[in-house]
Amino acid sequence: MTAISMQSGGGSAPQNVFMDQFDLAARTQRVWDINHAIWFTLMGLGGGVFLVGRILNLTEGLGSLLGIPNVDVVSFVAIAVGGAILVADLGRPLQAWRAFVNVRTSWISWGAWSDLIFLVVAGLLVLPALSLGGSEPFSGLGWDPHGGDGGGLALEIVAGVAAVVVMTYAGAVLARPRAIPYWNSPAVPLQFLLSSAAMSVAVVMLIEVIAGEPVSTGQMVLLGVLTAALAVTVVVHLLTRTDAPGKAQSLERLLRGQHRFVFVWVVCAAGTAVPAVLAFAGAGAAGARDALAVICCLLLVVGGFLLRLMTLRVGIYPPVHIPSVRGPRSAGPTAGG
Repeated sequence: MTAISMQSGGGSAPQNVFMDQFDLAARTQRVWDINHAIWFTLMGLGGGVFLVGRILNLTEGLGSLLGIPNVDVVSFVAIAVGGAILVADLGRPLQAWRAFVNVRTSWISWGAWSDLIFLVVAGLLVLPALSLGGSEPFSGLGWDPHGGDGGGLALEIVAGVAAVVVMTYAGAVLARPRAIPYWNSPAVPLQFLLSSAAMSVAVVMLIEVIAGEPVSTGQMVLLGVLTAALAVTVVVHLLTRTDAPGKAQSLERLLRGQHRFVFVWVVCAAGTAVPAVLAFAGAGAAGARDALAVICCLLLVVGGFLLRLMTLRVGIYPPVHIPSVRGPRSAGPTAGG
């Protein structure tokens, strides 16, 4: 009887607070971090360097390794290393095949297939140029490894389309789910794409400097435009939906909290604004272009990696408050009633 009285007597029994309301503070995701930022950076560079080298027709003039153009070697190595990091991060490398099975609904699957298609098709494209021991054992395959004929051009186009997906899908993976408001924006894949393109142009210019080839005015202007567009995209993202639960906490950490120095001064200032200014300055200063190209490359690669890392580290789930849905308690019978 005592127990019954304690639960129901007089309407003053203690209540389970979780039945009346539920509060969950904003919390940061802990799954995606530095390994993923390295992976995203390498994939963006790998796809972008291939595209820049091919679009600007620089595969033949910047040296080669075993007959393979240096720009393609850099591209293949970046994507291969990025893919290895992804497989290692899965925890069970022998189950990496699962990343390929959900193409209809998963950007991860799109990315996995794009990585594979790019490496296979681009590898086939350059295979006739492979030189081993002074001979070219695959020269009879029948297409131009620089895309100068129909077969070579077809392979180049397929590899180029796959490279665009490789550059884009990491941002799309983050932007699709709604659970993290800072990520759930078209600005995130656009930032990653523009950052990858700017880094890739800068890396190709660095290869030109190493090879002793001149950096052109057009390349500096292109780099300046891409970097300026990246800066605009970052600013627009920071100014959009600033009061949204979850995103407000992300912005607090980026602009005023623990990540302020890295994001504001390293990513936005040194890694984006400064390269844009230097690139446009280099367009009109032929004598300084080599030095400016090297500086821009260093700043953009560091800034691009940190942009991705900061984006991951401010992936915050919004706070949750579920109020009581129960009506007022009616006075029940007492133990003696």
